[in-house]
Amino acid sequence: MIDKQTRDILKQYWGFDDFREHQKPIISSICSGANTVGLLPTGGGKSICYQVPGMYYPGLTIVISPLVALMEDQHQGLVDKGIASYHFKGSYSPRKLDEAFRNLRYGSYKFAFFAPERLNNKLFCEYILHADISLIAVDEAHCISQWGFDFRPSYLNVQLLRELLPDTPVIALTASATERVKKDVLVQLHIADANVFEGSIRRSNLSIQKRFSPNKQRQLLRLMGRLTGTGIIYAKTRRNCEMLSNLLNAQGFSSCFYHAGVDDDTKKEHQRLWQSNSVKTMVATTAFGMGIDKGDVNWVIHWDAPDTVEGFYQEIGRAGRDGAQVHTYLLFHQYDLERLRRQLTEQPDIKKVEAFYRQWCSKNQIAVGAGEGHKVAFSLPELARQYELAIPTILQFIKLLQQRGLWQFHESDKAVGTLSFTSSVDQWDLLKVEDRELLTTLLRLYPSMLDGPRSFDERRFAAMVHQTLPDFRKTLGALQDRGLVEYEPERSGCALTLTQPRPENKHLTFPPSFVDSWITSKSDRINAMIQLLQADSCLVQFVETYFGQPKLEPCGSCSSCQFNHYPDQDKVNEMLDSGLALDDIWFDLNCSPDELRNA
Repeated sequence: MIDKQTRDILKQYWGFDDFREHQKPIISSICSGANTVGLLPTGGGKSICYQVPGMYYPGLTIVISPLVALMEDQHQGLVDKGIASYHFKGSYSPRKLDEAFRNLRYGSYKFAFFAPERLNNKLFCEYILHADISLIAVDEAHCISQWGFDFRPSYLNVQLLRELLPDTPVIALTASATERVKKDVLVQLHIADANVFEGSIRRSNLSIQKRFSPNKQRQLLRLMGRLTGTGIIYAKTRRNCEMLSNLLNAQGFSSCFYHAGVDDDTKKEHQRLWQSNSVKTMVATTAFGMGIDKGDVNWVIHWDAPDTVEGFYQEIGRAGRDGAQVHTYLLFHQYDLERLRRQLTEQPDIKKVEAFYRQWCSKNQIAVGAGEGHKVAFSLPELARQYELAIPTILQFIKLLQQRGLWQFHESDKAVGTLSFTSSVDQWDLLKVEDRELLTTLLRLYPSMLDGPRSFDERRFAAMVHQTLPDFRKTLGALQDRGLVEYEPERSGCALTLTQPRPENKHLTFPPSFVDSWITSKSDRINAMIQLLQADSCLVQFVETYFGQPKLEPCGSCSSCQFNHYPDQDKVNEMLDSGLALDDIWFDLNCSPDELRNA
């Protein structure tokens, strides 16, 4: 039962008079002290379900989330509402960790966000044990299940929280989950007694249009001429993101792109332009959109067929959060089907996976029995070249080792710039005045750089010495060439963090049961996506069945429900006379090419 206090909190900080119907039982359950699982579709208001209870409880709410950007958005959203929130990010020395927890204890903080990897730190866990924690919130909870499409071994660390704080209520939230994933979440979080609330994944304002076309580029440009407002085009590769964005801009459709290879400043600027509606289209890989609070996304287009139904439904759910009627388009052709079918036959060579892990550890000087928590940044193309493997194969090896729990893969990991002095102050006398002053200022602010490489904020320091970042980096590079400093620029790329010590070779094994379950889980998801692409019946009913929900009446708005079995011959002739190709006509009329040829 929702009480006056929680409604008052909602009104005071969020400005709403009442909760949505599907939020009420979740909030009522967790505020009563019961462990709770909430499954709400993207845009269903999941964050409210832990944030209002977090304000209701007297102490601190800790929030575990898988993505830094997602946590930062949620943290900043609370701060903007005047709610004291803390986000653990970057590295923490014991002294800095002590200071952070003192602030949490005495600073009236209500929320603390951190990634599950933090729980690898025994000192961090010790502080957690003695903190005044009233609630544990696990966001994107499907990540804890090995049967999910986005399993992250680091999420298994959340079990440590249950051991440290067995009497603290837990709320686990995610957008969607299959029956197998739901059961696994309860088991892995040790909350078998939890109240489980599942909102319908059906959204009446969301129209799913699936379109086969041998010429996706032509049909995309034709669609863009009709679509209004802002939207997202999802593509699988960085190259396709940039190619499509350049194509759209050349055709007069304002767009920008977003993927893991884009530097942070550019990402922020592109996101700002899109969120402010200064550009119409964001062309992005799948990570874009998580945690972004933009209600007026009018449409979503998939340029490449997704690998999973979960990913597909999560991504189209980013449209129409304001309740407006919106359209989503899944463009595909025979190559998409062939790519998915090929993935079914690409089984990993386990001996090669084991050899790759051993070689990687040796190259990075990680001894047997050591390395837990060690983080290594790398370039994916460079790694592929080193091991003479295709990038998809390298990614498969990395993700299989992650599934085994040996490391955590960070697709985009910002490495902070580092600097150390390899010269003494008396060697600087003959330098140009501006170079000498720069080094002297650096030494004054970072004296520990005399002892070895130390991280520093390049952008902030460049501004302090009145240089642009490129000029500042060029200056440091020149000083390095003269042997005065050792400089490693800030970079964006990938990283791997070892989640356990390197095992002895005889213990580095992949049991047949593990490999079989991994292959089966992957095959089930890919087969479901192939079936969705080939489905003739209601697409919404297909998704409902996939997620184990009751199959309601056909939606009436998807491309299958509105399929035109008998195209009007006069209309077809009119479209032909206007210069449209058959591909255009069957795309626009939502019919099959065979029916057109027979018409």
